This record gives sequence, C-alpha cells and structure tokens, in this order.
Amino acid sequence: MTETVCYRHPDRPTGVRCQRCEKPICPACMNTASVGFQCPSCFNEGVKSVPKTRTSLGGVARGNTQVVTLTLLAVNVLVFIAVRSSNSRLVNDLVLVPALVDTEPWRLLTSAFTHLQIFHIFSNLFMLYQVGPPLEQMLGRLRFILLYFLSAVGGGVAVWMLSNPIGATLGASGAVLGLVGALLVISKARGMDVTWILVYVAITAVISFTFPNISWQGHLGGFVVGAALAWLFLQETKSRRKRART
Repeated sequence: MTETVCYRHPDRPTGVRCQRCEKPICPACMNTASVGFQCPSCFNEGVKSVPKTRTSLGGVARGNTQVVTLTLLAVNVLVFIAVRSSNSRLVNDLVLVPALVDTEPWRLLTSAFTHLQIFHIFSNLFMLYQVGPPLEQMLGRLRFILLYFLSAVGGGVAVWMLSNPIGATLGASGAVLGLVGALLVISKARGMDVTWILVYVAITAVISFTFPNISWQGHLGGFVVGAALAWLFLQETKSRRKRART
C-alpha cells in the first residue's frame, strides 16, 4: 500500500487532507479553518476573499489607528535631532528655497520635516498629535498618508510660487494646516461642532499675516490642499455608498 505524503513536503507522511482542495498536508502546512484544516494556498485564498472592513471615509480599517501619526512624529523628531547636532550643511540641503526648486525639487517635501527651534517643532507636533489620530481613524492609513504628504507639498508649492525666491522656509506647518483643513471640511459635513477649528484657523491666520518670518504662503497652500482632498474623499465615499445601494 502506497503511503500518503504531504503534497508540499514529499518526505513527510500524513493522514490529513485540506478541507477545500483535499490535497494531503502535513502538520507544518495545516492552517486551522472553520471546519478542519486547509493547506497554505487555500487558506491564503480564503483570507483574500474576506471583505475588508472600511473606515467611515472608505479607507481600510486597522487595529492601531495612530501608527502613521506616531511615525510622522518620530520622523520629525529624528530630523530635528539630526539638524541640531550637525553642521549647517544639512539644514541648507533640506529647507525650501524657491530659487532652487527647479533643480532640487525634493525641498518641497523635506522642508516640511525640518525644524530648528524647540517651540516651532513643539507647536507643530502638538497639533499633529491632536488632529492626526482622529483623521487617521476616519481615513485609514493610506488616505491619511496621502493627505499629509500632499498637504506638505501643497504648502511647499505655494511658497515656491508666492514667496521670496531666495528666502528659506521650513517646518511642518503646511502639512498640519492641511490636516486641520481636512478635519474642518469633514466635521462640517457631518454636522459636528467646528468652533475650536475655526478659532485655531483664525488665530493662525492672524499670526501668519502679522508676525515676520512666518510663511503665510505655506500655511495657506497646505490648508487649501487638505480641505480639497477631504472634500474629494467625502464625494468618493458618497458615490461608493450610492453604488452599494443600487
């Protein structure tokens, strides 16, 4: 009588078969299913076929709703430490100088992770920690990352187009204002109280246009891009739900 062996490991005898494809499988290939065991191939196919849980704005729901926010906080802190502990060459390579963007376009993004003063990085990261987690939960990781980075770039583009060509701009304010703009649009669409958001935006606007060495261009660019993206996310969610009902 021929001994039955695992189809993936011919040197291992077995008496168990996959519940889906009925191929013989050894203990190393057994995956617990609702009934019996499945081979790795059938088990993976089953996992892929399970519908993904969606967030309220169409993203894929995850267990940890702060992982992207915490990662962004960490990256900003690490860049801050690197900048403070190195010579001025690193800062000069990261900050946004409009006249250099044509040949060094990465500055549109790297400047959004660069800070020099403690108060500057603290104020930006404090707001990131306040508005990041709720947005990450609503949008899902991918959309939240898209929102943050496009807001950062949007702020950089506004600085590039509207600021002094030889001036230097740095900081996460544009990206953070993009998150604030997105939260304002989403909260307003859901009928939530947006008073504190409007107060924050008003105070930021006054500071931006009143005090020197503060980039109103970066703030405005980031805010507009963030608000626009949030509106697009809302429209896509409405459209998807409408299709699901028909």
